[in-house]
Amino acid sequence: MKLVDLNKEFIERSVRPIVSGLPIKVSNPEKLIIAVEKWKVDDSKKLNKKFMFESYDDRNRFIQSLLEYEVQLGHHASFEINELEVKVSLLTKDVEKITELDKEYAKYADTVRRDLVYKSNDECLR
Repeated sequence: MKLVDLNKEFIERSVRPIVSGLPIKVSNPEKLIIAVEKWKVDDSKKLNKKFMFESYDDRNRFIQSLLEYEVQLGHHASFEINELEVKVSLLTKDVEKITELDKEYAKYADTVRRDLVYKSNDECLR
């Protein structure tokens, strides 16, 4: 066997999808994780992002986590729910601008979503 063939075989076995910069092992290739869009500022100057879910349970856990976080933070988002899609909109209403509170909330929402994806994948391995 040639060295070129060994390298090619090694590379083919080593290539894995990347989520958030970290390589992951795909346990079910038909159920790949799809990266979600980044936070965007719309015409109304709100910070927005759409989150997609594979199940209503995941969607509900996501929303419940954000609602509990809102109570702790004392800062609230707007939600638009359509089937398995949740749009989160952030704006500090007192000053009508995006503030650090909104950015902190956005980071938390991304973390909750990422944790749900990894938890769902862990359940697939069982």
